[in-house]
Amino acid sequence: MASVCTAAPAGPAGASEPRPGTEFVDVTAGGVKGNGASANPVVSADGRHVAFLSWATNLAPGDTDSAADVYVKDLRTGDLRWVSDVPGDQAFGVPSISADGTRVTFAALAPNTWPPPREVRLPAYLHDTRTGRTAQVDEGTDPAFGRAATPVVSGNGRYVAFTARPTDSFDDRSRLYVRDLRRGTTTEIDHPLPSGEQRLVSPTLSHDGSRVAYHLWDAGTDPGEDEEGVHVLDRRTGERTRADAECAGDPAESGVGSPVISADGRHVAFSWKCLTLPSGGTNDTAGVVVRDLRRGTLRHVLGPQPQYAAHSGRPSADARRIAFAVSESGPGQRPRQVVYWRDLRTGQVAMISARPDGTANQRPAAHPTIDARGRVVAFDGERLDLQGEDGFSERQAFVTRVR
Repeated sequence: MASVCTAAPAGPAGASEPRPGTEFVDVTAGGVKGNGASANPVVSADGRHVAFLSWATNLAPGDTDSAADVYVKDLRTGDLRWVSDVPGDQAFGVPSISADGTRVTFAALAPNTWPPPREVRLPAYLHDTRTGRTAQVDEGTDPAFGRAATPVVSGNGRYVAFTARPTDSFDDRSRLYVRDLRRGTTTEIDHPLPSGEQRLVSPTLSHDGSRVAYHLWDAGTDPGEDEEGVHVLDRRTGERTRADAECAGDPAESGVGSPVISADGRHVAFSWKCLTLPSGGTNDTAGVVVRDLRRGTLRHVLGPQPQYAAHSGRPSADARRIAFAVSESGPGQRPRQVVYWRDLRTGQVAMISARPDGTANQRPAAHPTIDARGRVVAFDGERLDLQGEDGFSERQAFVTRVR
């Protein structure tokens, strides 16, 4: 297995160049550690910035509520910026960040009340760290689909893809849009199905925004049936490719989803459980698959123990390196999620969520993301566990550099 730089001592990260190892992300330049949980870190392509969610109330003046807010950490200077500073005590979803870390997108979440509120619009936002401005980016959509979600910004910062669901109902229909920030236009990515109940979710963009990958399934059928799949649309030519086409006609127990397109637009990684295609693991093991759209080839990505299911694959810009999570368990062990890194050219593997002594984390680690070079991985896990201690602790966002 490849080596990972020795974990840095737990505590405030320095304000200089990030030191080797694993460090907390939710720390201000002045050394103030967040007093709440943090999660879902997303590292920029340049490996310098990390956007993440935090429930802390001491990371920025004015953010005193315990709702999930979005922050951006500059790993080089230590600067920590609160970017979801919109009016109201609003919680926000998982962020996305441009290649240079200057543009961050996120969406408002529905109030956690019962009964669920009806006819509530949920905006999607983009924050520009250069100007300090936050603007809504879900304009130009069908007014009946006002619940925006999962906005992702292209690496060049020009395009934002997002989904939208009906405002006045809770059915599973979902539309997909791409917003051109330079021209101020919004385009719907349509993929009609015979039932008319298509659901397009999990959008992801290439660096230049020319290709969009998404997960499609028929809201009128069960997941795993023939209409479910990962698709890639070339927005310049209109050509559409189904990434998991080789598994067409597989039994309904199969599953596919969570696509992530590489920055070069040539590769798409996704989670797949295809019972008719040997994966290298057991015949019921789900895995991460990387599709080369140019060659039409598939490559399965498994952890060091192929009997365990892999998921949440996140490729580097050219898909040579990939970060992913594995669901592991054993006799007398509680199920756990372990984050790994693999070099697909050399076969080297590194355990990203390891404890300081090199052993695997005992509590779940998740949500890995990776920079363009495939050398910086961000993820979340439990603080005490990753310090080698036992006992429950709140979730925290971390970043690790791989040698």
